[in-house]
Amino acid sequence: MIAFNLLGTQKNSGTKTFNINFFKETINFDYNKKIFVYIPKFYLNDISLKSSDKIKIIVKSELYNNFFVRFIWLQIILPIELKIKNVKVLFSSSNYSPFLLKILNIKSVLFVHSVLPWLHFDLMPGNRIKNFFIKKMMEISIFISNSIIVPSKFAKINFIKELNIHPNKINVINLGADHISINKNNDDKLIGFDYNQNYILSVISCVKYHNILNLLKSYKNFLDQTNYKVKFVLVITILDKKYFEILKDFVKNNFDKEQVIFLPNLENKYLSNIYKNSSLYVFTSYSETFGLTSLEAMHFDIPLLISNTSSIYEINGDIPEYFDPDNISEIKDKLIKIFKLKNESPQTNFNINKKNEHLKNYLWKNTFNDTYEVLKKIIT
Repeated sequence: MIAFNLLGTQKNSGTKTFNINFFKETINFDYNKKIFVYIPKFYLNDISLKSSDKIKIIVKSELYNNFFVRFIWLQIILPIELKIKNVKVLFSSSNYSPFLLKILNIKSVLFVHSVLPWLHFDLMPGNRIKNFFIKKMMEISIFISNSIIVPSKFAKINFIKELNIHPNKINVINLGADHISINKNNDDKLIGFDYNQNYILSVISCVKYHNILNLLKSYKNFLDQTNYKVKFVLVITILDKKYFEILKDFVKNNFDKEQVIFLPNLENKYLSNIYKNSSLYVFTSYSETFGLTSLEAMHFDIPLLISNTSSIYEINGDIPEYFDPDNISEIKDKLIKIFKLKNESPQTNFNINKKNEHLKNYLWKNTFNDTYEVLKKIIT
């Protein structure tokens, strides 16, 4: 028997997006073996469950939004429960797996979403003691697992380099991005937000490794050197409160009222209309193992301006314009270039056909099917 552990945080994140969309594929698959799926209650709001004699869904309460509650359950309660249920292999979706699995002779397949603790430890949000603990938990989980799944070649190369993992242990399986197209035409609109205004959009976590401050500095220089009336909207998940205060202070001291609009911790149901009505999508990061939001934006046929770092080119190809995240002048020049082109040729399609072909590579159905193939090989 196989079990899927899809418990994770309620905060908006790539891991949350993974868990919800992976779960949708999990419950629609035709199994020839009985499986168990562990899922938190707060992921089920928009999902209708189908009954099946092959799948047992175990729903966990709101308490499991707490990291330490999840940790205790993961490391102590879950492995014992799996042994009682005679589960042979566990798939863990969110960077960690139970340390007792090896002792209990249960195989482990682990999806690892981040290489940040090894490449940019000092830029992680939170205190160093907690971050060191997270790093060690991830390392132990990686070493005890029978197989690792990562979302990009970039991630695989760095785990081989940083942790000396054998290449055969690591499988590269891209994430899907087609979830956003399902909600493309929804009517959920944020009260008080002007969808007719001209705005640049970034959907981004508030962390130092995203270097949002340089985006704001570049945007200021862009406004100072042009006559374009365009605002900057940041749909932002606040993971580093101190860094968010730095960003707010910079905005207060350098911009007129509402030139920069923060939409903190926004519900995902509002994203489609905000993407759809934006003039440009911009994103910056020092460390991404995949990066979902640029692919989400690609579904809406808007121009993309993204930092050329980590896995970002690997995933997005030559469709976006790229920049050095440390080069404020270059980012400003690229902003001017894109808006000049938009003004001169309003009907420019920014490679719509090429984008559509590119997006066919990123389907959640493929993510699940490829993962299930790994699990079947492990169990035999």
